[in-house]
Amino acid sequence: MARMLLSVLGIFLCAGALAQNVALKGVVKDNTGEKLTGVSIIIENTSTGTTTNSDGEYSIEAPKGSTLVFFFLGFETQRVEVGNKTIVDVVMSQTAVGMDEVVVVGYGTQSRRTITSAVTKIDGDLVRGTPVNTLGEALKGKIAGARVYSSNNTPGADPVIRIRGGSSIDGNNDPLILVDGVERAFSGINPNDIESMEVLKDAASTAVYGSRGSNGVVLITTKSGMRNTGPRVTFDANVGFQQAERRFDLLGAEDYIRIVRTSIAEGTSPMNNFTSGFSASSINDANSVYSTRWLEEGEALPAGYKKMRDPLDNTKWLIFQDNDWQDVLFRDNWWQNYYVGIDGGTEKTSYAASVGYTKDDGVALGTGYDRLNARISLNSNVTKRLRVRATADYSDARSEEFDNQMNAISRALSAAPTMKRYMADGVTPAYGYNATSLNPEYYAYIYDFDNRNKRLSIVGGLDWEIIDGLKATVDASTYNHVTRKSSFRKRGYFSNLTPTTESFNELTRTKLDAYVNYSRTFAEKHSLSAMAGYSYSRDKTNAFAASAEGGGSDLTPTLTAQPDRTSSTSSFSEIVMLSYFGRINYDYKKKYMLTATFRADGSSKFLKGNQWGYFPAMSAGWMISEEKFMESTRRVVDDLKLRVSYGQTGNNYISVNDARGKYNVNFYNGNPGLYPAVMPNQDLQWEVTTQLDAGFDLSMFNNRLMVTADYFNRLTDNLIYSKDLPNTTGFSNVKTNIGKVRFYGFDLEISSRNIVKENFSWESKFTWSFVKNKVVKLPDNGLPQNRVGGIRVGNTNEYFGGIAEGEPLYQVVAFKMKHIIRTPEQLAAALYDSYSKGYNPDDGTTVKGRKNMGDYEWVNRPGTTKAVVNGEEVEQINSEDKFVIGYSVPHSTGGFSNTFRYKGLSLNVYLDWAIGHTIRHAQMARQFINTFTGNTALNAGVLDTWSPQNPDAKYARFYSGGESVSANFKNDSDVFAFKGDYLCIRELSLAWDLPKKFVSKLGMQGASITLAGNNLHYFTAVPGVSPEVGTMSTNSADYNNYPPIRRISLGIKLIF
Repeated sequence: MARMLLSVLGIFLCAGALAQNVALKGVVKDNTGEKLTGVSIIIENTSTGTTTNSDGEYSIEAPKGSTLVFFFLGFETQRVEVGNKTIVDVVMSQTAVGMDEVVVVGYGTQSRRTITSAVTKIDGDLVRGTPVNTLGEALKGKIAGARVYSSNNTPGADPVIRIRGGSSIDGNNDPLILVDGVERAFSGINPNDIESMEVLKDAASTAVYGSRGSNGVVLITTKSGMRNTGPRVTFDANVGFQQAERRFDLLGAEDYIRIVRTSIAEGTSPMNNFTSGFSASSINDANSVYSTRWLEEGEALPAGYKKMRDPLDNTKWLIFQDNDWQDVLFRDNWWQNYYVGIDGGTEKTSYAASVGYTKDDGVALGTGYDRLNARISLNSNVTKRLRVRATADYSDARSEEFDNQMNAISRALSAAPTMKRYMADGVTPAYGYNATSLNPEYYAYIYDFDNRNKRLSIVGGLDWEIIDGLKATVDASTYNHVTRKSSFRKRGYFSNLTPTTESFNELTRTKLDAYVNYSRTFAEKHSLSAMAGYSYSRDKTNAFAASAEGGGSDLTPTLTAQPDRTSSTSSFSEIVMLSYFGRINYDYKKKYMLTATFRADGSSKFLKGNQWGYFPAMSAGWMISEEKFMESTRRVVDDLKLRVSYGQTGNNYISVNDARGKYNVNFYNGNPGLYPAVMPNQDLQWEVTTQLDAGFDLSMFNNRLMVTADYFNRLTDNLIYSKDLPNTTGFSNVKTNIGKVRFYGFDLEISSRNIVKENFSWESKFTWSFVKNKVVKLPDNGLPQNRVGGIRVGNTNEYFGGIAEGEPLYQVVAFKMKHIIRTPEQLAAALYDSYSKGYNPDDGTTVKGRKNMGDYEWVNRPGTTKAVVNGEEVEQINSEDKFVIGYSVPHSTGGFSNTFRYKGLSLNVYLDWAIGHTIRHAQMARQFINTFTGNTALNAGVLDTWSPQNPDAKYARFYSGGESVSANFKNDSDVFAFKGDYLCIRELSLAWDLPKKFVSKLGMQGASITLAGNNLHYFTAVPGVSPEVGTMSTNSADYNNYPPIRRISLGIKLIF
């Protein structure tokens, strides 16, 4: 009995000894020696924990033999066994880079060391601190292999993204964007909620998405919190000042009056100088929208007017207003962005929630944007093997914008400087020249526009580890996007009908993904993982639009208040896709790697027999740096992996009506009737893109230098194209599969940590994307190169323009200027010009086709159709004399960033660039043509046009009346075509992290102040507009685009 009692007593004494707590303390630093504030430290498998103070110090009581776990955002989690220690100092390493980095791939994650495909990862830090409205704006030049550009800088508008050039001619070239697995656009996403982004570029990485993967895939992962950390609150506020980055150089009123008045007097309508209602007339009155008139004898100069001698009669004074309509159109304005987020977690659960608000007052008259975001995410381990996830994301965006941005901007850029800003009462904006050429302020005064977008995304999922190595995942999501637009025109000078328009569009997207992953390592050398799954998605759309007028009151801007319905339409569609997919990964010693992927998609867009598409891919990798023959390089080379992949993806971005056809309703004598509106093509098939990729990943000098390079060759077959039809069919075109196109090039990304010291570091990143394209095959049509569209040269077998085998896409076609006619000899040799009216101001005669001194002489293409003049065939200039002068898409794009850190200061300089595209500047050409009988604005270049007094001028002679008299200033000539090459100072920021001792005394984990600039300056030869405007449309031209926005902001970030 005594022995038993002693044994029991011994057990309790041992247990007491084991349960004894030990006082622990230590300091936590990063690998540069800097002390880390706010590191979370917990005793493993308990809820007991603490955090480091401003000196990186901590103290905690823990049982002997326990394990401390150290967590800190941006650093690798560390576990340290206490043993008998009383002092535990820890050095934490930043989150893995190079080959040890973990990236998100389709339906899973993978170490970069074993990835055999082309994947680029963008950390959320690269986009969270940029003063932008949408996520896409922060990506320009940052992704090797992707061109991100803005063709429309309207507040809230998404930029265009083209991964490796796209894959189609007439089809959709947008990448698939998935946010936490939900397909949606960048609009409505708060950049502050982004954790990371992965861009999948080759077939091996995108084939798992099948018919939607041919243009690349962007995977966005949002914040989800970190387990075993206390609540962390982040407050971020930014206030910015913004302005139009670029403006046109237009004539002021005095130069304008002198040139226009003189030109009209020499032209075909000299009476316009002496008639009310014209921009340079001498007798405009109080009711005219133009201000120019003679100053009456004894009259004092009216307030707000200037005066000059009449260039036609030096004895008289002209008075006028001088309005810079760009000052009216473009305003320096404010931009604001606010964000509050909370995240954290317990041992089993992590959470993140946020609210954000963005307000952009716009830099153009009548434009603006504001957006409210709210988001919550919750992840929880129900059991050791079962995890559930849920995320809800909501945004409500509102914008005031003109129904047609280009029209609104056009009015300001076309308005003569002599147009009155206000009528005689000094309050009402002058109405404008006519109903379609309104004063931009009057336009904003009489129109009310509203555009509202509401988006709600809900995602739920579970992960079940059935047995070790076998995991099942189910994800279900719904996404709803509602767009409401309305416009109302008040009563005004040109109309009292008060037209009202309202429209409603709703997209509801539901999706279910279910898949299993199995992974196992055999004999410590062979690793195998396999994934197989099923996907179901359904898109339902509803649309309604109606217009009415006749209410006659500005107080009732609703459809019901307008008695006369002018139009009404509604539509409904539903698209379903069913998919099966799988992937197998194998590696031997992490040295030799193989991956096989397959997906089968069935879409309701196509008809029976063409509904299913099959998309396989294979890839292989070789970690050549692990071979014995590479041993001599290991002091320099950390890792070198070679990769190759080959596979197929698809493109199904067609209308639900293209295969089935569509009927519309029309009315005759009040009776409804159906008519065919879309011609069906029951044989329409998927576009299929086959892609070869070969590349390497290299890290050197202990991951100080990292290089990723890829060559790609992408061939798309069964191109979906809108084929023109003869008028006799009753249809303008039909969608059909017509041929093949090739996109090829390379991507390069270089990252370097140039200097890493205790208090100073310098990091750089360089990206370069090179893309070319060529049409490989078109349907046989009997024409050379099976050309579709284009122009035939005379009776020859030569064609140009359009789309043809062996030629690149996106050609810019225009006349080429040979010279300005400056001598009698050049005039005598000038060709007949079918576009010229041949007006001669010296004798007032008009002879069609005749050229005069100071006109442009265009290059004549040999073999073109001749003109018959006085019974004789002569060479002429006509539409056949155009040439391919460039391409609207750059062949090279990229970016270069440098980040310098010194103690608590960091400076980031980011540049991006594009080379190889041509911009046909239609707006500038128009500013040399004084259309509307001499009532439009003029470019300052008109001051350097040819005249007998200026025979060496840069530009040809100027006519008021423009196109009706002369063909000098064609908007499709190389006179107004510019190399679009540019270098942009895209981002410049200076941040200061406040001293940790100071912020800790205030109860905060961190605080920083940031001064940042965006779109600061373009170095380019393109005048007036953004050099980014070249689009992927053939023969594209800039015309009245919303300008780039230069924004400078001051921000403060507080972490509690």
